[in-house]
Amino acid sequence: MFFRSAIDAWFYAFVVSFPLVLVRLALWLLSDANSAVIALSLLVVVPAIMLPAWLLFGTYYRVDSTFLRVQSGPFTCAVPLEQIHDVTRVQCVGWAPALSRDRLKITYGRSQCILISPQRKAAFLEALGYRPSQVLQASRQRPNPFALGENY
Repeated sequence: MFFRSAIDAWFYAFVVSFPLVLVRLALWLLSDANSAVIALSLLVVVPAIMLPAWLLFGTYYRVDSTFLRVQSGPFTCAVPLEQIHDVTRVQCVGWAPALSRDRLKITYGRSQCILISPQRKAAFLEALGYRPSQVLQASRQRPNPFALGENY
């Protein structure tokens, strides 16, 4: 089954604003540069503009009979389904093949993990063989950091 990544508004804002800022900065810095410097700058600026767009349109997850395949722009990963130990819901920001803060942490192998953010989390969990109600409901209970070992 094929699952697209959920995308937060902050990522859309980044994909639109980053190239605009980068082009504006490049035009300002290169206004008096010679053609060799301009050509070299284009070799840096164009990939820096293309990568966020590639991530936006090329981040997805595919579950088949034996593997979870993760594609995020130029980056790929394959996780054998039989090695998956645990799936939990987490809220975090950081680099991962996920374009949303609302993510699933998949623990597999020998203490390896990957963070992903499928749009249809319930259908994705069912494709992995997990009950969505257990994974999605359990994560809503957050521990009290001031509780000294007690659960609230």
